[in-house]
Amino acid sequence: MGHEIHEKIEHAGHAAHEAGSSRLPQFIGITIAILGVLMALCSAQVGAARTELIATMVEESAAKAKYTAIANKYRSLQAQLQQLHALMPNVDYLKNKNAELQAIDAAVQNSDVRHTIKASRLGTDKILNTVIPTDKDVKRFLALINRIRDENEAAKVWSESYHDAVRAHASTAEHFEIAMLAAEIGIVIASVALLLAKKTAFARSGWCMAIALGLLSICVATGTKMHNSHILHGAEEKISTSEHRVASLNRDAADIAEDKKLEEDILEEFKALKEVLGGS
Repeated sequence: MGHEIHEKIEHAGHAAHEAGSSRLPQFIGITIAILGVLMALCSAQVGAARTELIATMVEESAAKAKYTAIANKYRSLQAQLQQLHALMPNVDYLKNKNAELQAIDAAVQNSDVRHTIKASRLGTDKILNTVIPTDKDVKRFLALINRIRDENEAAKVWSESYHDAVRAHASTAEHFEIAMLAAEIGIVIASVALLLAKKTAFARSGWCMAIALGLLSICVATGTKMHNSHILHGAEEKISTSEHRVASLNRDAADIAEDKKLEEDILEEFKALKEVLGGS
């Protein structure tokens, strides 16, 4: 009787052990399913990050093209300003020559000679008037350059503001690829463990490794999402602020209105100039 009881207890123990072992393939299968979902989510994040990366790089190229255009315009105006300055006479040289002429004029006693000197100086003044830029033109040109300089500096900041966003999107895609790779390896290991489920020790080890890789994948994905989302938020605010500043400094419409006014003034001055030259 005692022997029969012992056999029943031992048989029950083996049955319980087999029942416990039979659940392992189910756990491994659930783990594979979870890892598959995780891999799909990581794959979607990789695709989204790459799409955003391409879109951001396209916007960055447009901003750089805008900055290049403004910079070229600014350098062109600077070159014209240099030419305008070259047309202006040297002030110290004029002062010295005026002092010499005054000394000569003071030394001359003959009134006819004085009239000749005065006529010569008037002729020189007329010639200088044709080559020296007017005060109005110089001030307008300097104001235009100052506006373009501010716009050029703002456009440079705008073109550089995309760097953080580009790096964040690239980092997001790279790290989610690592998380996806960890999930894929976990699926492979778990699949092998499922095939060899009868070897309980090996199957449990493979299952634990798959779980560890799944946790690694989750940690990498979660950490990347949280960290890069914060960086992207700051980068997008920087881009928006700098772009708005460039737009606020743009005065193309006002410049066109001023250009039209200048054209009208030139036409009026040209008419008056023809009358003056006709009478001279």
